[in-house]
Amino acid sequence: MKKKIKKTKYKNKTKILLKFIKKHDVTIALTIWFASMWSWVLFTDTLDLAGDKKQGFILAIIILAINVALSVFIMKKMIKLAIHIFAKYSYVTVLIILLPLFAFADFLVAWVPAILWIGPEGRLDRILPLSTTGLIAVNLPFVYASRIIGFFGLSGFIWLLVFLLWNKKLRKYFVFTAIFFVSLSIIGWAIWRVPEGSVINAATVSETLNERVPAINNNNVQLVVFPEYGLDKIDNNNLSERITIDKENKTFFLGSLQLFPQNKVGHLNRLIYGNTEDGITFKQDKYRLIPGGEDLPYLLRIGLRATNQKSTLDYFSYAKGTLKGTDQLKPLRISNDTIVGAAVCSSIISPEDYRYFAQNGATIFTNSASLTIFKGSPLFARQQKSFAKFMAVSNSRYFLQSANSARAYVLDNNGKTLAEASGHTVLTRQVQNNTKKTLYTTIGEVLVWAGALICLVFAVQKLKKWKDS
Repeated sequence: MKKKIKKTKYKNKTKILLKFIKKHDVTIALTIWFASMWSWVLFTDTLDLAGDKKQGFILAIIILAINVALSVFIMKKMIKLAIHIFAKYSYVTVLIILLPLFAFADFLVAWVPAILWIGPEGRLDRILPLSTTGLIAVNLPFVYASRIIGFFGLSGFIWLLVFLLWNKKLRKYFVFTAIFFVSLSIIGWAIWRVPEGSVINAATVSETLNERVPAINNNNVQLVVFPEYGLDKIDNNNLSERITIDKENKTFFLGSLQLFPQNKVGHLNRLIYGNTEDGITFKQDKYRLIPGGEDLPYLLRIGLRATNQKSTLDYFSYAKGTLKGTDQLKPLRISNDTIVGAAVCSSIISPEDYRYFAQNGATIFTNSASLTIFKGSPLFARQQKSFAKFMAVSNSRYFLQSANSARAYVLDNNGKTLAEASGHTVLTRQVQNNTKKTLYTTIGEVLVWAGALICLVFAVQKLKKWKDS
């Protein structure tokens, strides 16, 4: 008898649980997705903030929870609007409307948390697209559609396909939508698959902050990409520690160094560019900073002050705080044929920075990174490389990644990995310049703007109805 009662209770609890899951399936699915994509924040060296792991872990959980809650709220609102639109319009009209709407929603998921976590050195145009579905699309054959519809256009398509699969009444439209998506990708691949430009030999470095590779032989190499901080304590007097000075073979180099200005708290992360004949010829301070890694958000500052954690604030300001540069990054000219779009670390999550490079003549992309803060997180490493692949494919440019404590790699303009390695390695490969500009390079994230306009129209209509009632 007791066994029957227990069995009945178990069945009742199971029914209640299944009923709850069915009722909140969208919220649960979205929460799992966004929490998974942001989970790496629980494993960064921010947990060691001021030497207090417990405090750092609590901060990481708060950041994770707020980011996930905001993202779920935005996407649920957009899904609710999508259901309303499907009930009101024909399929073709719906497809035209929903694609930009989902692209705009994914942009908001990237932009709103970035604004929320802005600090003294932050920028209003910064985004954190680390939970976007575009990171899935980038690793699928759909990626070539990005040359037409951009990063959030890719995301919009994935959300639309998932939305169609989720709704039983709409699944019949899934195949047509997927075929349309594939067609866009085929068009993007066919038009821009072959680059137009000369070939150069380039070397990209993988090393650690404390153990550098030996001085690089510049024989028959036109460009060397060092990691972030790879040129620390290097000037024209000791440049030979990093690259051999053979003036018969002029080689260009770039990387960054850490600089501590007088009368200021924090340091500058300065991009360094030059060649073996003239030495260092150009310097530019890092334009974008990592929230929590280089720039402590106002919300966390308020929380730390409220809990009397002045020592933590001081530790961050002196040990990690970075001062942002004042000017947008500019492409660097090596020759008439070769113009390098070079960024340091965090610009990798800002597609607009690399689109700006391509718009302004860059024929090759590079990124100098130091990923020690992420402690070798496989998830973040995957996300980081997915961004690089997007930059390469969407703008049809070769991409060279140099890194401290992470993998260095070389991607061609179609996103294929030509070389990849970690540890202490120098990857030397032929890379091809490209002067072609894709549609995305020219017009940008047009679907995001279209989605914002459509949202505005629906908001005005709703406001008008509310006033009339």
